[in-house]
Amino acid sequence: MSPARRPLEGVRIADLTAMWAGPYATMVLADFGADVIKVEAPRAWDNLRTLIRPPLARGEHWWNSNAYFQEYNRNKRSLTLDLTSERGKELFGRLVAQSDVVIENFRADVMDRLGIGPDWLREQREDIIVVGMASFGKTGPDASAMAYGPVVEQLSGLASLTGYGDGIPFKTGVSYGDPVAGLAAATAVVTALIQRRRTGRGQVIDLAQREPMTTLIGEAFMEWAMNGRLPPHRGNESAAMAPHNAYACAGEDEWIAIAVRTDEEWAGLCSAMGAPELVDDSRFATAQSRLEHRADLDPLVAAWTGALTKQEAFERLSERGVPAGPVLTLPELLGDRHLATRGYYEEAEHAEVGTWAMHGWLWRTTDAGPCVLAPAPDLGNHNREILGGLLGASDDEIDALAASGVIGDTPVGERTRSEILASRR
Repeated sequence: MSPARRPLEGVRIADLTAMWAGPYATMVLADFGADVIKVEAPRAWDNLRTLIRPPLARGEHWWNSNAYFQEYNRNKRSLTLDLTSERGKELFGRLVAQSDVVIENFRADVMDRLGIGPDWLREQREDIIVVGMASFGKTGPDASAMAYGPVVEQLSGLASLTGYGDGIPFKTGVSYGDPVAGLAAATAVVTALIQRRRTGRGQVIDLAQREPMTTLIGEAFMEWAMNGRLPPHRGNESAAMAPHNAYACAGEDEWIAIAVRTDEEWAGLCSAMGAPELVDDSRFATAQSRLEHRADLDPLVAAWTGALTKQEAFERLSERGVPAGPVLTLPELLGDRHLATRGYYEEAEHAEVGTWAMHGWLWRTTDAGPCVLAPAPDLGNHNREILGGLLGASDDEIDALAASGVIGDTPVGERTRSEILASRR
């Protein structure tokens, strides 16, 4: 799939999303060829830009350098428009008329309050596809509530399954609800595009971010719905497999995850451990007996892994068909030989940030070219290109828009890195 033949080439998306869930959706669509125009306002920019501030943030125009922002907004173009102004709204309408999709992740009532809700959008283009990604959806008693990814994770029920024994529930190390909702939204867009090709009709898609997350706990959901039982907090243990845990290895804070399901895998683990006699041990002879005697089993596995590095343990287990994986740190992940061989990481270059590695394709095809064609855009970087080249505004009109604050390339109220550092001396 060379850059000239990406499957979504020719699809234009007006992207009003911010933070992670929405930008992740449009990142996927941009990677696969869609012309994603990220629309922000000089007074209401994507807050992900300013999540990290100087002195940690790099670059004189530091609002363009946040690593999260760079990761999830690559391959996009940036247009600033003040949608609270009549001129900004009129220009946005012209953009919608030349777009296939409008996507946003505001709270349920924001688009209507701005006067650019689904009815207005369909007046600009009858077959437009509109995607709303409010945390709670557009309807229901909680529709006006606000949430971020960690809150969505709790609302999904996922966190209720985490933790140990009677301890508190845990959250994952990232805002897990965001990318799950983002992938669901990207799927919804592609599905709606296929349907429009068949029927000629657009769609208004109401995606509540909490709902895709709930699909991840189907087993626990059915256990309660059918049997009235709540699953216990198992930590790293499994209700169906033993051994199933993270085991300490030689070195400081070094771990390997091991999960054994079948008798064949158990025999492979015993072979790797140099303990073939355990295969016939009555405590561990079947999957059920291993579950019942996991308290005896885990120390045996831990004693073996503790004498090896996690890479040594991984190689011995892999050779014998035992599902296992070392718990990688971020430096190890970036230096992972397997990912490097597959070309997973690609380099991006930004004038102020420099050159760094980021993930490439989410999946590979037989003719895949490079995924990352451009870093995330500076705020308003494509104003003149889009307003003049796509929407037909003259240079004088564009200059007037900048003078009146309808467009801009600096977040209103923010200062350059030099100004911020000087104020702290």
